[in-house]
Amino acid sequence: MIAMAQKIDGGEYLTVAEAVDVMGCTEGWIRHLLGEGKLPGARRFGKRIWLIPVQAAKAATADLSTRSVGKKHLAKRPASSRAKPKKAAARRK
Repeated sequence: MIAMAQKIDGGEYLTVAEAVDVMGCTEGWIRHLLGEGKLPGARRFGKRIWLIPVQAAKAATADLSTRSVGKKHLAKRPASSRAKPKKAAARRK
């Protein structure tokens, strides 16, 4: 599908399906972002129809990361260097 922005009230908007192409993520993730209010200026019509500003979609794309890279910076230590947990029996002594 080719993303074609719709002009409404002087602004350019994308549907969720068009935003999938622009942002490069799944429809479910875009709906998750919409539900959390992380796409500013998005408008909801009815229960499932969303219009997303083109600029908000492009700005959110910069914040997306892949799973393999996305959360490594949050780990205090890599998993391989973490201390192994002690067994429950050893802790009771």
